[in-house]
Amino acid sequence: MTIEFMPGLQIIADIALCFAIIFLIRAANREIKKRPPGVDAETFSEFRKLIEDSRRSTDYLFQALNEVKEIGYALNEKEGRLRTPVKESDVRSEDRKQGDPGRGKKYEDVIKMAGQGLTEKEIADMSNLTEGEISLILDLHRKKNENSYSHNSTP
Repeated sequence: MTIEFMPGLQIIADIALCFAIIFLIRAANREIKKRPPGVDAETFSEFRKLIEDSRRSTDYLFQALNEVKEIGYALNEKEGRLRTPVKESDVRSEDRKQGDPGRGKKYEDVIKMAGQGLTEKEIADMSNLTEGEISLILDLHRKKNENSYSHNSTP
């Protein structure tokens, strides 16, 4: 095998490849011409199924979005209801800092009643406060005790 023989072999391979490509293009054209124009019934049926699946998925997504929207409204409503006791608690806390003994006494009474084993509902009924306020008072009391315990236990 000489160097002059290699380009000749390459040219022959390129010509054979060119004929093979031409043959494949003609075969593909014959197959395309055999098919009837337009869409066949099977393809149309598959397309209809695809559209119907798409509609069902869209309906499901729409329902899910509506549920999320309703949950959002419910959360906003609950947040609004919780803000009132928190604001009142802030006002009462400020009053207590300024020396309002009546409200501070109420909070102490709530803590004592809870210590006696009464439920938040029972305490709320007896103290004329809401259950949310009772829960908040007790949570704040627990946090205060946890903080004072952790500060006292650190070396």
